[in-house]
Amino acid sequence: MTAIATGLDDLVLSRKVIVCLGSGGVGKTTVSASLAARAAGLGRRAVVITVDPARRLGDAMGLRSGLLGPEPRLVAHHDQGELWATMLDPRSTFDRVVAEHSPDPTTRNRITSNNFYRNLAEGLSGTQEYLATEELFALHDDPRFDLVVVDTPPSGNAMDVLDAPGRLVRLFDNRVYRLLTGRTTGPVKVVTRAAHRFVRLVASAVGAGVVDDAIEFFTLFEDLEGGFRARASAVRELLAGDQAAFVLVASPRRDTVREAGQLLDGLEERHLEPDALVVNLLHPDPSASLPPGRFDEALARPGSEALGRLHRRARAEALATGELVSRLPPSSRLVRIPILPDDVHDSGGLEHVTRHLAGVDG
Repeated sequence: MTAIATGLDDLVLSRKVIVCLGSGGVGKTTVSASLAARAAGLGRRAVVITVDPARRLGDAMGLRSGLLGPEPRLVAHHDQGELWATMLDPRSTFDRVVAEHSPDPTTRNRITSNNFYRNLAEGLSGTQEYLATEELFALHDDPRFDLVVVDTPPSGNAMDVLDAPGRLVRLFDNRVYRLLTGRTTGPVKVVTRAAHRFVRLVASAVGAGVVDDAIEFFTLFEDLEGGFRARASAVRELLAGDQAAFVLVASPRRDTVREAGQLLDGLEERHLEPDALVVNLLHPDPSASLPPGRFDEALARPGSEALGRLHRRARAEALATGELVSRLPPSSRLVRIPILPDDVHDSGGLEHVTRHLAGVDG
């Protein structure tokens, strides 16, 4: 690799995982795809995975979304580099993880045929975020790839992806879980009475069949607990280490700037820092390319109302994003990307974003 690092090139060349965070409508999926495309252009084998159920990744890469699935797909070759893409499928990921950690085929089949397990795999709150971290770790360990770029869900669930491994460990230590699996340090008779009271209470609310399925699942899951604990710990270490980078994506609208600030708060609470802030969809300031006097002359000419409106809008956007930019740690990079006339939905739009991320334009 003989690339000269500019823009965010040092991130895509040096890290093994890049996590993109941002609210909906700021171009986070396109930025994720562009980072992976830039890495491929610099000679790395990069895969981008989307956790966003809206399925925008295929559109951003000029593909039909239906062509993306849980198995990574090779999208493009760039000399020695490769660009791959995939979309999280919670059920297939959960099935794979259960198969990896099951002590034998019988246990695996009993778990995957359990009704409670099927409900978990098909959308119980928090499951998708945890499975995203499992898929991230699997791709990170896959010898086909040098870099994994993660397109997280919009703001409300983005932090859930970072917290999911810790929540799983807390579940294993939860008293209710330990009662259901029969593992406790208390007197047996006391535990049995407590467990029976709990089961009767839940059964009266949701039905005995649901409770029976849950107890069977958690009892079988006990054999898998060690593997899940070890994987959760490994994912937490990966995300907290120097192999991972966090890219915050925002646009100049006040609501998205506010949400980006909340994501920044969330990173700080977890003792993490954004490695870069990408401010997307900016209107260019026409005064930036002219000396002050020349721009004032242009504004004084007849028919310059549109020019004045664009200037005022650009200044307002700079003001709206200024506080967010001022909060960045000294080591963070800042990339500003101008808006295109149309939505990014083809290779030309993707190249526009990629050039700015690389520092080639602007």
